[in-house]
Amino acid sequence: MSEDAESYSQAEIVRLLKGLSDDMRDLRGEVHALGATFVTRAELAAWQTSYDREIKELKENTKPAKVSGWTIAGFALSAIVGLGSLLGLAITLITVLK
Repeated sequence: MSEDAESYSQAEIVRLLKGLSDDMRDLRGEVHALGATFVTRAELAAWQTSYDREIKELKENTKPAKVSGWTIAGFALSAIVGLGSLLGLAITLITVLK
């Protein structure tokens, strides 16, 4: 085909328009397919803002757990009893295996 637009026949113009139409349809399909897997920049920014806000609130609302002295004393007593039992078992094994 020549570069002169007046030299195109009506059939050639229709064929070119049909090709352009098909290309546009393909592009629209690709854009819709991409739109299903990606979010816009504004949506991402909104999500990040809400995520950061929730993390900040969680950190502010989290308070250290208070442990009573009786709990610590009970744990220490259990540890001492457990170590005593292990020591007794070790002494018994040493005397028996001699």
